[in-house]
Amino acid sequence: MAKLLSRTAGWLVALLLLAGACAPAAGPARPAPTATAPGAGASAPTAAASAAPASAPAAPPTHVRIATQPLAADAAIAIAQARGYFQQEGLDTELIVFTNSSEMIPALATEQVDVTGFGSNAATWNAAARGVGFKLVLDKGSFRPGAGFAALAVRKDLYDAGRGHRLEDLRGLSLAMTPPGKATTNGAALGAALQRVGMSLDDLSVQPLTFPDMVPALANGSIDAAILSEPFLARVLQQGTAVKVMGQDEMYPNFTVGVVGYANALYANRPVAKAVTRAYIRAIRAYQAALAGQSGDADRAEIDEIIARHTGLDASIVHEMVPIGFSPNGLPNQESMLYVYQFFRDLGLIPEPLSDAAMANIWGFELVEEVLNEIGRQPE
Repeated sequence: MAKLLSRTAGWLVALLLLAGACAPAAGPARPAPTATAPGAGASAPTAAASAAPASAPAAPPTHVRIATQPLAADAAIAIAQARGYFQQEGLDTELIVFTNSSEMIPALATEQVDVTGFGSNAATWNAAARGVGFKLVLDKGSFRPGAGFAALAVRKDLYDAGRGHRLEDLRGLSLAMTPPGKATTNGAALGAALQRVGMSLDDLSVQPLTFPDMVPALANGSIDAAILSEPFLARVLQQGTAVKVMGQDEMYPNFTVGVVGYANALYANRPVAKAVTRAYIRAIRAYQAALAGQSGDADRAEIDEIIARHTGLDASIVHEMVPIGFSPNGLPNQESMLYVYQFFRDLGLIPEPLSDAAMANIWGFELVEEVLNEIGRQPE
């Protein structure tokens, strides 16, 4: 029996030596166990036993191209970028600046950008009718009560002369709207208000101008009125060249004027699409908390500064601007968007109607619902 035990021990030693000889020579050295302090209990784990395994190298951030405009309505995009919310979701985001939303739709459709904010205007619906693929996902600005961040402004000399005090006074006046003019989301909201007083956009001389171009046009008298969005509304009021007559929250309450669209490829990449959505909704809630005074004066000042950098305005002007209306859950008002579609159809601006399948396919709210199930909802 003793001989058998001796022979077995010899085999074990030989196997251990063979295993040591076959081990990789370049393997990482293990740290020596930490000596147990005098008086420590015998059950205290050693460092070697308690050390967590080395984590795998972090995956490189996913590059996402976001089309944006220097508008206050892009506040959530600007905040998520400046505060690192996108980065914290594992995203490397690139903001690409456009002058108007009509240029952004082709860029999204051809996947030159992955995310963009635009209006559900005629160009958007016509692209969808042609089978151009993208999803309408998030609220980029809604005219919630008190949040008329786009408004009708009339040239001050005309207003002082008694013109343009009411919608009925606009008949025959030249009014600027962003290109292409009537076929814009702002135009649809104005059209709803004009209809209530027995008028239509055809009663106006609509001039297509970008928001930045409206500012000097009002100053030099080349237009009579404009539908201006912040921060350009604040600029003309500060300059004294125009008077605000009516916010678009009064024209069509809770109207969604801007929506964030995702390219199909991004929307299909669920982990990345959800990361973008989480960061965006987080930015909306941060903006609303700051404006409501829930996060303190310093936080509000930081939010104002972020929007000031994005829009090119002084932070003091941003502080006085009409707030941007958002759903705290990031969900657009679908009913108002369907109104816009029918409005443009009635004007003959959407010649080819969307099929039922195309209409069902354009909405990306399912993604938002998935994210809300993770992060929770807030009261609307």
